[in-house]
Amino acid sequence: MSQALIGLGSNLGDRRSNLESAIDALAGTPGVEVRAVSTFHETSPVGGPEGQGAFLNAAASLETELDPEPLLDLLNAIEARAKRVRVVHWGARTLDLDLLLFDSQVIRTPRLTLPHPRMALRRFVLAPLSEIASTAVDPITTRSIGDLLANLDRRPSSLALLGDDAPFKEAIARLLVSRLGATTGPSLTDFQPLASALTSLEPSVNATAETSDNRWLITDSPPPFLGSSAPLSHGDQPTFVVILKQGRDDDSLAGLLHIPHLVVDSSDPDQVAAEVLAACAATRS
Repeated sequence: MSQALIGLGSNLGDRRSNLESAIDALAGTPGVEVRAVSTFHETSPVGGPEGQGAFLNAAASLETELDPEPLLDLLNAIEARAKRVRVVHWGARTLDLDLLLFDSQVIRTPRLTLPHPRMALRRFVLAPLSEIASTAVDPITTRSIGDLLANLDRRPSSLALLGDDAPFKEAIARLLVSRLGATTGPSLTDFQPLASALTSLEPSVNATAETSDNRWLITDSPPPFLGSSAPLSHGDQPTFVVILKQGRDDDSLAGLLHIPHLVVDSSDPDQVAAEVLAACAATRS
């Protein structure tokens, strides 16, 4: 038997009934045992269209005889029975079932990526998951679920931009500073266009960024513990790293990162900024 951890969410219809029915369907499937279910957490939607209702989120621990892709097929079938419609990216849904971890397997296929690529940046995933599997380990970051959740609690929050194209990185930083009301670390303040963007921001935004415990710090300085397993609580560690791929095929950097990270493969600054802003929101939702 293998251990699988899944995330559940719903923000359409009878949300609680949707989640409970999904858990019952899993428990009634031969070769699947539901070992634990978290409490239900109400969370704000992030990254999708405006006007969505709040989500109910939960997590469940399974023991299963199924392999990962057949288990994914089962999750998709349960979603379909709940009339899940996939039309808008990150849109409202009756039921969302995500396979988060499967033992310690690392899988990258066209259908399935394990661990779930955004798990380490999503409070709405980690908070319920930590109730039932706080010691389970993400094999990519080598951190426990409890450690990953504690990482999101650190303040101020910070992110590091990693990429070879300095002007592109600079453009992303400008957008993030403007939209997050963020401040910058030592390296980014050397960019003249970014310095101009900082001074042109409304004073109230700057004041909030400088004094609030909820502020964001943006840097392009290489994380000092890249590729190591140093504690995430270390003050120099960013909350997460943004890897700007821009069409490159090299995944080696992401494979070496032992801190939470987001890989964004786009050359459109607005699209990249939208992805990063959604990730920032998810760390707190």
